[in-house]
Amino acid sequence: MNAIARELVSKEGNSHNPAESPTETVAQLRTEMQEVINALTLLGIQRCTCCRRFFRSSEAGTLFDYGEVVCYSCIPEWWKSVSGQLSVHDRGKLESKLASWLRKYHQALVIKQDRNDTANANQCGFQMVVHCTECNGSGKLLEGERCRFCNGLGTIRVVIPG
Repeated sequence: MNAIARELVSKEGNSHNPAESPTETVAQLRTEMQEVINALTLLGIQRCTCCRRFFRSSEAGTLFDYGEVVCYSCIPEWWKSVSGQLSVHDRGKLESKLASWLRKYHQALVIKQDRNDTANANQCGFQMVVHCTECNGSGKLLEGERCRFCNGLGTIRVVIPG
């Protein structure tokens, strides 16, 4: 990392050309910044696509990877914006993956929903309703009996206590 910084400083000191336009200078700086970001990626550091902060990808649970990466603190706003843009099939796959990640790394709770559920949503930091993976959202198990994991509703709530 220090070698990269030294190289950038030496390039900056030697490459100042008064004939260069400000546009060329900005373009060169962008290129060099992209090279630094690529070098960070090689070192196992990734950037959240929402807040643009850098995180170590080796720290489990820091980033949710769905083809791009989102940090834990950006998940609520990111989910609000992304979930409405997906097809039903794609949303189901992504919400299942996200729910599993939240349970595994962030102590999210799975709450069976009741038909008369009046739980206060304000007590939760973040919550989402997802299809029950045990019955594939049908509410019924193999023998036709009501799914005990979702109380037959086909959905469960994944809640991160606030």
